[in-house]
Amino acid sequence: MILNHIIKKTVFIYFFLILTFTYSNLLSQTGSIKGKVIDSSTKEALFGANVIIKGTSLGSAADMDGNYIIRNIPVGTQIIEISYIGYNPKSTEVNIIENRTISYDLNLDYKVIEGEVVVVTGQVEGQIQAINQQLSSNTISNVVSKSRIEELPDVNAAESIGRLPGVSISRSGGEANKVSIRGLSPKYNTVTVNGVRLPSNSGEDRSVDLSLISSNMLAGIEVKKANTADMDADALGGTIDLRLKEAPSNFKANINAQGGYNKMLKDWGNYNINGNVSNRFLDDMFGVILGFNADQYNRSADQYSGSYTRRDTPDGITENIISNVITRDVNTIRDRLGASLVLDYRIPNGRLSLNGFFNQLSWDQKRREQTYNLTDNRHYILFRENGGKTNIFTAAFGSEQDFEWFKYDFGLSLSGSETSAPNEREFNFVREGGSFVGAITVDTHPTEISQLATNDSTRIGIQDVYRYDTDRNENQSTVQFNIQIPINLSNDITGHVKTGAKFRWLDRKNDQEQYGRNGLYYGNGSGPNNFLTVLGERIPEWDVEGLVDQYGVLPISHFLSDYSRDNFLDKKFPLGFQADFNMLNRMYNALNMVTDSSESQLDEITIGSLADDYEGIEHYQAAYAMAEFNFGNLFTFIPGIRYENDYSKYTAFVFREVTINNTPAPPADLDTVTSIRQNDFLLPMIHLIATPNDWLKIRLAYTQTLTRPDFNMYAPVTRINSQNNYMRAANTKIKPSVSTNYDIAVSIYENHIGLFTISGFYKSIKDLIFQYNYPINSDIPLNEGFLIPENWTKNVQYGADTYINNENPAYYRGFEIDWQTNFWFIPYMEGVVLNINYTRIFSEMDKQRFTLVQSDRRKPGGGPPRYYMDLADTVRSSRLPDQPSHIANITIGYDYKGFSARLSFLYQTDKVAYIDLNEELDQFSGEYSRWDFTLQQTIMENLQLFCNFTNLNERPDESFRGTSLSNPTYIEYYGLTVDFGVRFKL
Repeated sequence: MILNHIIKKTVFIYFFLILTFTYSNLLSQTGSIKGKVIDSSTKEALFGANVIIKGTSLGSAADMDGNYIIRNIPVGTQIIEISYIGYNPKSTEVNIIENRTISYDLNLDYKVIEGEVVVVTGQVEGQIQAINQQLSSNTISNVVSKSRIEELPDVNAAESIGRLPGVSISRSGGEANKVSIRGLSPKYNTVTVNGVRLPSNSGEDRSVDLSLISSNMLAGIEVKKANTADMDADALGGTIDLRLKEAPSNFKANINAQGGYNKMLKDWGNYNINGNVSNRFLDDMFGVILGFNADQYNRSADQYSGSYTRRDTPDGITENIISNVITRDVNTIRDRLGASLVLDYRIPNGRLSLNGFFNQLSWDQKRREQTYNLTDNRHYILFRENGGKTNIFTAAFGSEQDFEWFKYDFGLSLSGSETSAPNEREFNFVREGGSFVGAITVDTHPTEISQLATNDSTRIGIQDVYRYDTDRNENQSTVQFNIQIPINLSNDITGHVKTGAKFRWLDRKNDQEQYGRNGLYYGNGSGPNNFLTVLGERIPEWDVEGLVDQYGVLPISHFLSDYSRDNFLDKKFPLGFQADFNMLNRMYNALNMVTDSSESQLDEITIGSLADDYEGIEHYQAAYAMAEFNFGNLFTFIPGIRYENDYSKYTAFVFREVTINNTPAPPADLDTVTSIRQNDFLLPMIHLIATPNDWLKIRLAYTQTLTRPDFNMYAPVTRINSQNNYMRAANTKIKPSVSTNYDIAVSIYENHIGLFTISGFYKSIKDLIFQYNYPINSDIPLNEGFLIPENWTKNVQYGADTYINNENPAYYRGFEIDWQTNFWFIPYMEGVVLNINYTRIFSEMDKQRFTLVQSDRRKPGGGPPRYYMDLADTVRSSRLPDQPSHIANITIGYDYKGFSARLSFLYQTDKVAYIDLNEELDQFSGEYSRWDFTLQQTIMENLQLFCNFTNLNERPDESFRGTSLSNPTYIEYYGLTVDFGVRFKL
């Protein structure tokens, strides 16, 4: 009730101000001016150009098309001043007429050296565009401009963003796919395309895979690091806004074709074909731009995983001893196919727009895996063949009009993602007992483990055969509108007030099926349904019974292939025994001759088919009110407040796994449950921009933002295994985290220095969500959000894996330094472009720890004394997960006539991947650095040749256990890739 009262009061005051300002505007004797700001030679629009009325605070920044409009200008002769960094400023007189809007286009010339006009090269133009757009933004942001994308394009949107300040990227097979802003996890970001929010295509969290989006489709990218009230609030890290290209006047075409090489697998099969065509019709009223892309890349990788057991020495030192080593040869081919269409139609005082894009990523993968398990004295070998596709789409209709005394925009959008991975096949072989010789000590290095294996192919037998089918989809529908009314209190106090609302509906489903036969190492039963009997009948030439009589198992020696690699895992581990996939699939087909029939030998595996299944809906409502006040040319004050409400309803399963004679049986305590959550937030947003002079801009921001839980954190899946030693219980009452943010950015621009920006940030995050192993015991009450049957609490041994809001706030702070410059003023160095940025991050938090302790309260009854158990809630300090302490990017480019080159270096320090109860057992991703190099040569006016070298230093990804970073848990090698091709522009 109190919250509703506050909202109603705020809205009443806000609309009273709107009516007051509107009335004052109608009474004033003013006029308006509008037009376009363009480059005088290229006729390209100058996005972000500043147009002001001299001696007043009246002004405007040009939009993406170069359009500007200034209202409420006093009638009579006025002087317009136009400025755009990198260009010569310009002043001109205009005559303002009462209650009239005059049209006036403005041309600017590039800066000169001693009277000589400097030629703007491609990379310099891209840098100038980015600087102007960044300075004209009403929030703290960084920009990848249209020209920067077009001049030396990256393979996908994530790669393009990866060189911005404070940005680090995660990779899959060496290709960037997700973006962290200021070291915060990708799931904490919001990603939009032309303002339309993209759905998540992740099976675990809310992150968006940006490798699905080709850079060729984009007209620019803006990374916003401080929210305004008109932006979605769930952007703890920031908002990534991808802008689709729009049709310019006259016919345009841009087509790229390239091939590529993967050094690790010596594969020349990579290719990429992309392009776009555009034109305007009906006297430039109707614009059409169509884009497309198709590519194939070998994203294979060699992977190592290691597990450790803990040992405490008599001196109280915790040591990690290697207990499990996994090596993988992952052969992956990825294909992308995409298209975009943007239509716009100019109507009186505005335009209508319709845009959409579709991108699909498909993959084919063969995985060959060796597991050396010292704890169980077993040697496992796995082969997995899978393929699938994931796609993402948006479709949006928009209408916007500017009637001078107010303007509005209205939008309807649909977006969705879908992932389908049917018929994934997995084959597991094992040797039980006698798999290793020799002793393991704390000094044993993981590379030594494979040398201890006995490696007898006749003793390693088939154990399991599985099939997985995965379907996941998410759909979003959004309606939003915004109204903006200009205000003009005096020549020195101008601006606007703005309000709007947004309604978003989301439905999501995750469905996985697992079928299989396990326990085949021992023959799996007797009678006509016996595994060996079935194979013997269906593939008699294999003489299965003879092999088993000879070796005691169906051995991997029967399936061996001649597949080999001489550079596997940088020659540090052996590839191991390799099976022929054709023979494995023949065995699979024999076991599953008729799918889903009585003849199929693949049983449904309950835990694999129910454990991650859920479906649900989410509803979001938001409303905001904000204003922008310009006090002369000195200050801009932007206060605002945003209200957000979220509602979710999810359905999943509670069940207990049952196994009889190592064979899955129907589950016990099976129940379908539904959980409902609802939250309300009122979030203030305040920005102050000071411009003491032409070369200095200071930005201050106070904001509050959210991060909502991942789907699998509260979808009510609860399960316990048949041994009562593992339980997973989602927390259906988990809350969004709320962050209070303070930001400051100081930008200095001077023609010879370029743009130098230093930014500071501080966040205090309440209710941050972490994974826990929460004790379960009949003596202590269950967490309200756990859906755990009461009888389970009496037998479970190790608690439940779940997610909980950490009751202690997390603190996050740091600074960024960014320098963008080019040497236009030095003869023969006009084409040199330099971008350097560095980010330093500090964080601290007290993560809760939950353990069971014996109390001093005795239980009633006879026999030996029994005492109640209590829950001990302690803490341990750590930095935040996914947060590197240092991030650095350096890019140097050079253009000379038709030649372009760019050398890039990126670096980030280690990150905490998982916070354990003990610091010595924390998990980290290692530091990472990489060099990339790009070349381009224009051989005709519209024809260029180019070549990209990615990961020149062939740096692998690495993860470790323990603060010493000496115990590797994960290493991924993907090597150097080279792309080369041709680009045609018309």
